[in-house]
Amino acid sequence: MFYKHWKKFALALTALFWAGCDDSASSSEVVLYGCPDDICAPAPESSSDANGAQSSSSETTASSSSEAAKPESSSSVFEQIMPAYGVEVDFTCVPMDSSVSYFPNDYSADNAKFWKEEAAKHDAVAKIDSVKETLAETPMCLEHLRMELDQFVALYGAPTIIRNAVEKCIDGTIRPSEEYAKFLKMQEEWEANKPALDEELQKVYEDKMKEIQERINKCLNGD
Repeated sequence: MFYKHWKKFALALTALFWAGCDDSASSSEVVLYGCPDDICAPAPESSSDANGAQSSSSETTASSSSEAAKPESSSSVFEQIMPAYGVEVDFTCVPMDSSVSYFPNDYSADNAKFWKEEAAKHDAVAKIDSVKETLAETPMCLEHLRMELDQFVALYGAPTIIRNAVEKCIDGTIRPSEEYAKFLKMQEEWEANKPALDEELQKVYEDKMKEIQERINKCLNGD
């Protein structure tokens, strides 16, 4: 039976083959393995695009060559390098040859209280001397107290020196350096709190004088 109809089968297969060829010519090529060219491979450039890209590449190369030929200024080099190390560079102001010195102990409340007690001791010595003039015989404990209070205590310390305390800017203005600005802020806060501190220092002085007076009275009473 197949032998009788083989011509019909052959004609049908031929028609299917030509139809398949027409479809493949009108549609995109099917890739049976790997990645399709329209996805993985870049789209082909047109002649105008290729010429434009080539022209752009030439211009970029020429521009890069001309930029490379230009010597970089020292400021531009620092601007590129320093930020990479987390350092902000400001070329609008430059340090001036100036310095400011101060003693940190002058801005210490504890140090101020210490010197207030020393002032009370000094005044107490003068008081003991005036009392001794009224006595026929000075008690030994009073002499010992006077020697104790008359011991001079010196606090030494090196001053803090701020180098290049001010900076001059390109607009002609003068401004404090970062370190000097911090000191000025501390000094401002110190001055603002000084009235309250002075009251506290006065109490320190009075308490010390009261303590010394009690010891003087004990010596005079023979206790």
